[in-house]
Amino acid sequence: MLVSTGQLFVGQQEACKAFLRLHSAQYIYILRRPDGRPFYIGQGSGHRVFFHENEARHANNWKTNDHKLNVIRSIWRSGDTVTYEIDFVGEDKVVINEREEALICQFGRLHEGGPLTNRAPGGRSLEEASPFSKDKHTATLSGTPENDPERATLNRFVLAIAPMKSAVLKPINRNFVVKKTQRNREFMAPTLRQAVALVASAAANGVFLDGPCRLPRRVEVDGVKGFVENGVACDILVSRMADIIFAENPADEVFSLSSTQAKIVVGFLGLRKCIDLGVLDSRTLGSPHP
Repeated sequence: MLVSTGQLFVGQQEACKAFLRLHSAQYIYILRRPDGRPFYIGQGSGHRVFFHENEARHANNWKTNDHKLNVIRSIWRSGDTVTYEIDFVGEDKVVINEREEALICQFGRLHEGGPLTNRAPGGRSLEEASPFSKDKHTATLSGTPENDPERATLNRFVLAIAPMKSAVLKPINRNFVVKKTQRNREFMAPTLRQAVALVASAAANGVFLDGPCRLPRRVEVDGVKGFVENGVACDILVSRMADIIFAENPADEVFSLSSTQAKIVVGFLGLRKCIDLGVLDSRTLGSPHP
């Protein structure tokens, strides 16, 4: 869908700083990938628009929106730069909020099939931050339960990758025991659920899937410590979607993928989706992935 934006400014960081020095009001900004597609929309004043790249420079980031930070890092990795757009400048907070919300709605977030990594729908609202409405909760990871915020955080992270009917990540706490990965059957074919679990680890741990790689079973999303769920970890081993490097503490196990296995994982989600999630960079579009 072609969305018209204000384009008061479009360009690189230094030129954007010069533009903003001339405008002291609040503004709506759009962060764009090298191909022009947006990946984040926000509002702020001063140098707020540049905070996201500052976050991405920290290996142990400030625990905010891993998908967004991974996209920025994938852009850097490909040798490109983030493109900045200033869409709107004004003093009316109501107008600013409405404009931000409208743009996010029109482009769409990852879980909606759009390119945006935004968690919230904009307009300074935390409502509908969960990817799916309450009437769909029973069909998606058993919902994003309000009474279990840690599980809800992990579920939202996974649902931005692909719709799932059961959890692939669980929080490390007294309610969930991390069990050793083992073969529980003779054969199982690779599945989307297995691929989503591996991509979730890649996204949470900042690992690229463009060759041989190692993906920790541990994840941390927005400060919530979690792990790849016991059943799907066993399924990954049986299907040979990844090999397992065992550890005395099962939470410290690591999935080891060859180039072929990584390509199989990417194949389940598609190149474009993996690029949008920041686990591949844009150069991959020219490579012979399936």
